[in-house]
Amino acid sequence: ADDVVDALLGTFGGLDPIELRRLRTALRHDEVSAGGTRPATELLVSGVRYPLELESIDSREARRAIRLGETLAAIRAQAQARATAHEMLWTAWERSALSRTWREATRGHGPLAEQADRDLDAIVALFQAAKRYTEREPDGESSTFLRSVLDSDVAEDRIEQPAVVDTVRVLTPAAAAGTSFDTVILAGVQEGVWPNTRLRGGLLETWRLADAVQNPDLPVAGMLDRRRAAMHDELRLFVRAISRAGALLVVTAVDDDDTGPSVLFEMLPAPEAAASIPEHPLSLRGLVARHRRTLTAARVGASERAHAAGQLALLAAAGVAGAASEQWYGVAAPSSTAPLRDLEREDVRVSPSRLHALEECELDWVIADLGGDRGGTTAGIGTIIHAALETAASASEDDLWAVVDERWGELVFDAVWRERAERTRARDLVRRLAAYLRRFDDAGGRLIGAERHFEVPIPVADAAEHGAVLSGDIDRVEVNPAGEVVIVDLKTGKSEPQTDAKVADNPQLAAYQLAFASGAIEQVAGMPSGGAKLLVLRPTAATKDYAEPTQKPFDDEQRGAFVERVQRAVGVMRGTSFAAPYEVHCRDEFSFGLCRIHTVSAVSAS
Repeated sequence: ADDVVDALLGTFGGLDPIELRRLRTALRHDEVSAGGTRPATELLVSGVRYPLELESIDSREARRAIRLGETLAAIRAQAQARATAHEMLWTAWERSALSRTWREATRGHGPLAEQADRDLDAIVALFQAAKRYTEREPDGESSTFLRSVLDSDVAEDRIEQPAVVDTVRVLTPAAAAGTSFDTVILAGVQEGVWPNTRLRGGLLETWRLADAVQNPDLPVAGMLDRRRAAMHDELRLFVRAISRAGALLVVTAVDDDDTGPSVLFEMLPAPEAAASIPEHPLSLRGLVARHRRTLTAARVGASERAHAAGQLALLAAAGVAGAASEQWYGVAAPSSTAPLRDLEREDVRVSPSRLHALEECELDWVIADLGGDRGGTTAGIGTIIHAALETAASASEDDLWAVVDERWGELVFDAVWRERAERTRARDLVRRLAAYLRRFDDAGGRLIGAERHFEVPIPVADAAEHGAVLSGDIDRVEVNPAGEVVIVDLKTGKSEPQTDAKVADNPQLAAYQLAFASGAIEQVAGMPSGGAKLLVLRPTAATKDYAEPTQKPFDDEQRGAFVERVQRAVGVMRGTSFAAPYEVHCRDEFSFGLCRIHTVSAVSAS
């Protein structure tokens, strides 16, 4: 499985981690729709081995995975036909379609072009190695060649002169004589390190020999003269070192309580102040973002806006991604002005669990409704806990955990430590759920059913053939010791309401009460109501295993008010535009709404 993931994320697979996650999600969605339980990793391996399994997914990442799977199948067929490593390598290269991509990239400038050059050099070297192996071992196994390449720490010996590549050379000042470089860095010009005026040859006084040869008539130099000569030598080395730079010279030194720059550092001109160095993006993407930000900023002069617009036009003409205005979010014309829900074609189905989101922010609701929210690990754990509550053989903690453990492989985690942490959290949720069920049984409660589906027609003034339907599933329908029917909704999140006051107008619980009052739950028709409650498995109080905020039974007036509330929601769902309460929801960074990015002026024109 790890090899398949590495191949998909590698150069030939061409997927990034986000695209890989999308592919896993799509595979799991198809598997669950078909009634299967295989985890995403197993589906991924099977899809690459049998590419036909991916044909039902119409996406870029699926097509790339299919191409990789077909390439591997072709290589396996060649291996069975005793093809050489060189031939199989050619098959992989031709099917990858990388030659045109890299060749075009090398025509540009910058890091991408340099990386493409290195990639092409590496491929050429790999082909040469495969060719030499085939010449030496005509009947050799391709697996032997692969092991020899993967296990080698150094390149093979080559007769031809290797190409000169960009390198960093580490030299002493003396070794740098006769060379030149675009950039030279002199590191550590510290006092006591450079200049180094320590006298050498003290034991045998070898310096006397040089002086006697060069100046036989002069008296022996004193200590001060010798140090002066050493200082002159160090100064000449310093000048020689800084003169090696052709374009940029960088000299570094540390100035703190223990050490400081040397006199040579002090001789250099003062560096330019950091504040006077203009900020400039180091990439084309950053440059585009800077100019787009200038265009959308509130306090920018007309001349700056005009300059930014001109620069963006030049970048767009050069084909830089994101520079052309037609690529910006919020600028394109709406793809459709038709109602999101059309009563002339279908019923408007209202989900109780999504009513609160719609009332809080219409924009956030519609983005999720159109597929903008793919959920996450936390939502996946909640789904499995709900399944355990519905299908466990008994209410014991072991039986509940057995269901969770069986389906745990359906979840995908970014790291091993994250999986361990979430598994510990899930086990704690199961323990809390088992504690509730045990106390419910001990108190004499009776379970009517779990995951009970209901549908309640909602009157709409202009409805004809189709209408509005309040439709959902109730986690538990219970009868308390007093003989009253209580609707229970299980919650595994950490930001759920914890008190009765906070659920007094909860639309999800209100929908369940309306379903009960309308007779949509057949098994309890005619029985007295005990209201509805949340079963929160992550209470804020550390001393409690769970919280049970309860909504009192509705009277006729409350039910009528809630029906009007649903009718208003139906009106919103049938609309063509959706409001974003920016001040109270969208701008709140702790709302974690999907709408936030769509209210940024640089992203959305409206």
